[in-house]
Amino acid sequence: MNLKLAIFKPLLKLGMERTGHGAALGFKLTKVSLGEVEMTLPCKPELVGNPVTGVIHGGVIVSLLDTCCGSAAITTLTRNSVTPTMDLRVDYMHPAEPGQPIYLSAKVYRNTSNVIFCRGSAWQDDKENPIAHCVATFMKIDSEGFSFANIVRRRFKRLISGAKAQESDQ
Repeated sequence: MNLKLAIFKPLLKLGMERTGHGAALGFKLTKVSLGEVEMTLPCKPELVGNPVTGVIHGGVIVSLLDTCCGSAAITTLTRNSVTPTMDLRVDYMHPAEPGQPIYLSAKVYRNTSNVIFCRGSAWQDDKENPIAHCVATFMKIDSEGFSFANIVRRRFKRLISGAKAQESDQ
């Protein structure tokens, strides 16, 4: 394992799980390696799309696959860049079973000078019987002013100020 990835893994985990989208959905990154990411989404009633059947909303699945693939893409960067989603194609195989966690994995299968290509899958009991799978492409955009250290500092300050606000409310 290279040193950059060793430092990057906990920072990616912190940034993805504890802020914004990740905090709202409640997913956990369970594996981060070069070009590969795995995640778990626990069962959450507020993510149900159909209250009659209890099935999770399809948009949540799309969002999770995009996030998982995007995280895998980020792990391959060698320079200061951002990686917006260019294209995401999702095939739904069957609805998720209500009340069960969802597991996701994504892997970069090609990395060019401008585009990162990923495949992703979402499943519950059996990885060979996915709820959905996807292919996604991410554009590499150089960002001269992009500083990972500055982003970490800002996120850390937000986390601290949020914790202080919660303490003062109690």
